[in-house]
Amino acid sequence: MKLCVLGSGSSGNALLLDTGEGLILVDCGLLWRDLLARANRAGLSLRGLRYVYVTHEHADHVRGLDQVLRHGAKLVGSPGTLAALGVKGLPVQPGLELLGAKFFPIPLSHDASEPTGLRIELDGTKIGIVTDLGRVTPTVMEALKGCEKLVFEANHDLGMLLSGPYPWPLKMRILGPFGHLANDEAAQALRSLRDWAKTVFLAHLSQENNTPSLALETVARAMDDWNGHLLLTYPDRPSAVVSGG
Repeated sequence: MKLCVLGSGSSGNALLLDTGEGLILVDCGLLWRDLLARANRAGLSLRGLRYVYVTHEHADHVRGLDQVLRHGAKLVGSPGTLAALGVKGLPVQPGLELLGAKFFPIPLSHDASEPTGLRIELDGTKIGIVTDLGRVTPTVMEALKGCEKLVFEANHDLGMLLSGPYPWPLKMRILGPFGHLANDEAAQALRSLRDWAKTVFLAHLSQENNTPSLALETVARAMDDWNGHLLLTYPDRPSAVVSGG
């Protein structure tokens, strides 16, 4: 198993999972040429891409969808997401098996039509993916218990957002229950999951209202004596590649 976040943020989101039986994209907010270039930069290939799971229909998660489907991938998502996209696909159900991996959708609080995160179970390893959520609900926390690998949103620093250039309605949307997670909120949730987590990717960092160092420092401080690995994701290049269990 190999996992790499090819891009994360408002400019485009995509995660590549190699199950050993084939490749699955989670979101495709990058055009095909960019997906291909970033996979190559990470030492990976898109040859064998079989499925694309879309977490919700916002442009930064589906910008490259038409191109990905033309290259032969099959679309998977929640019924609400598929309906919002107006594209036929495979509706996800808990325990859906794709290329040896079992998919469990996680309902998220975000301003989209039935947005989901994921828990993926593969070769005895649990992977949790939750970005684009305004609140960490008990349902989210329960679904992520036992996940050794996490891709978790740390979108903004509260002070930077409030003092920044965004118009007030946009600030309120981000801060609301259907918006995005602040660093502090991510840190508190991850602290509760640290007994299981071995690797955590901080995802969907705002380029205007956050910095990588702020996100890392806030989460690391909350994790205290945790022995795992805290990694960044990027809007313009792939993350580190994580392998195995």
